[in-house]
Amino acid sequence: MIRSAPSKKKIIFPLLAISVGLLPFVTLEIIFRLFDIANPTEVVDTSSGFSGHQPLFSLGADGANYSTTRNRALYFGDQSFAASKADDTYRMFFLGGSTVRGRPYAVDSAFAKWVEIELNQRSKKTTYESINCGGLSYASFRLTHINREVLEYDPDLIVIATGHNEFLENRTFEKQSSQAEVRSALESLRLVVWLRSMIGQDVESFKDSSQDALPDNVTARLDSESGYASYNWDPEWVASITAQYESSLEAMIQQCQQANVAIVLVCLGSNLRDCPPFKSEFNEKVAPEAQQRFLDLFEQATLLANQPRQALKHYQSCLKITDQFALLHYRMARAYEQIGEPDTAKKHYLIAKDTDLCPLRLTEEMDNIQRNLARKHKVPIVDARAVMESSSVRNIPGYEMYVDHVHPTLHGHQLIAGAIVDELITQDIVLPDLELDVQQYQQLYGQHIQSLPLAFFANGARRVGWLENWARRDLLVKELEPFDLRGELAVVHRHLGFDETEHAIQELNKVADKYESITEPTLQLALTFQSHGRYQPARSVLEWLLEYETEANLLQEIQYARMINAESMGDRGVAILIYDNFFERLPFEVEANQSWRQFVPDIWERVRLEDL
Repeated sequence: MIRSAPSKKKIIFPLLAISVGLLPFVTLEIIFRLFDIANPTEVVDTSSGFSGHQPLFSLGADGANYSTTRNRALYFGDQSFAASKADDTYRMFFLGGSTVRGRPYAVDSAFAKWVEIELNQRSKKTTYESINCGGLSYASFRLTHINREVLEYDPDLIVIATGHNEFLENRTFEKQSSQAEVRSALESLRLVVWLRSMIGQDVESFKDSSQDALPDNVTARLDSESGYASYNWDPEWVASITAQYESSLEAMIQQCQQANVAIVLVCLGSNLRDCPPFKSEFNEKVAPEAQQRFLDLFEQATLLANQPRQALKHYQSCLKITDQFALLHYRMARAYEQIGEPDTAKKHYLIAKDTDLCPLRLTEEMDNIQRNLARKHKVPIVDARAVMESSSVRNIPGYEMYVDHVHPTLHGHQLIAGAIVDELITQDIVLPDLELDVQQYQQLYGQHIQSLPLAFFANGARRVGWLENWARRDLLVKELEPFDLRGELAVVHRHLGFDETEHAIQELNKVADKYESITEPTLQLALTFQSHGRYQPARSVLEWLLEYETEANLLQEIQYARMINAESMGDRGVAILIYDNFFERLPFEVEANQSWRQFVPDIWERVRLEDL
């Protein structure tokens, strides 16, 4: 049967009816655009097309406590807190990646825990509760969902420390791409933005559904077979990730401020000195012949590693060919350190970090972004990076502060916690009742460390070993050959941090064979571990020094340190024996001892026998 073509009237009238129906909406959209109302650029989708996530915490059957949802424990660890917060409880949530989690150790030694311990020690009336929401490999866009969720759990404070994981995973989610495009088109309409603002709904919370929930597990690019090969010069990708980082941070700030919950940002630092860039490569602007000339010069400089001034001449020639080769800047930084120019060295260490094609450390641009956002929104910011740098040799952090490329040592976590507490007090966010002196801090640290499981440090060493295998650090080992005493002792420090005493002693023996006198810096190394409650590593170093040193005055300093260390560990008998046998029951005081005596100011009274 032959059908006749539809008449024009049957087509025109429905279209006309639809047009008339849409006219008010089109008119409103035009008016909003003319008067710049409900600008969609002010609200950015920070979730990469995903509209929700599986809850991090689940309410128990009895309704009394929230606990980490079972399938999230792998990334966040097991934690719980009361569903109904007590009147005297101050609840703090800490959001971020594995640095917040406390890797390669655990939440029990992360800076969130040290903040809780210190505040509780200093408070008589308030119980401080820290809940660690640091997710392994979690980037900022994932945290926007976590932040929105924890705002439902009656928080008093949210602390956000993020930025190292931004480039770890792809942000192209094929399953959601079409949905994301539709959502993006709708969200570009000012009328939609206005309507959602009227009902108090932001982009991230729009139309939650399990269908397009954010996957819990992170698939890192380094997990794939291609690994480093998947990272190449891609300025547009870097720019988009950086923009999303800014949007995510701003979204979380606004979420907290709208909920009237205090928020603090933490600027994280990273290992500059003892972490070569993960991948260096020429960009497309460097012609093949120029690349070969660069490589020839680079090789000549490599052969002059023990002649840093001569090597730098070749590196400067390389720099004229391209300034975007990360390993070049790292090599230059080490050479400048060798010739005694730490400021110039630090500049090149930072450039090496920022030109790394596999950016696993917070970039300088992102660091500036969070500082600017803090100023813009009047949010307190903790400069943990500066704290770590000021505690490092020549203000360039290495293994003394970080166990790998980004994860702090236990001492580093304690420093960050102290900086957070100081800022909270300065901003009148918390008001503790008591002050703590150096001795009390050391005792506080020591008591908590003693409470940790026996395998705590061994597990940390195992995890960092896995991490370095994952990151193919074996390819970079040749870049880390120590060139000075500081570098040699940094290796010792790293072994001691994981309680690898035997390896540490082996390294100390090597150092002793290479340098004329190492007593004073090695005493400082022992002091570092003593100060953050790691008495056993400090004792191991002091015992080694006792065998190494022969000069009488320095032996007195070592014995004095041993006496303090023994008293700190509760070995009063050992402390008394040192007093009796070495000092002949006579107090010994030199200026060098003051840094040790601050831990036990009344040491002479404690070890003096009553029946002299």
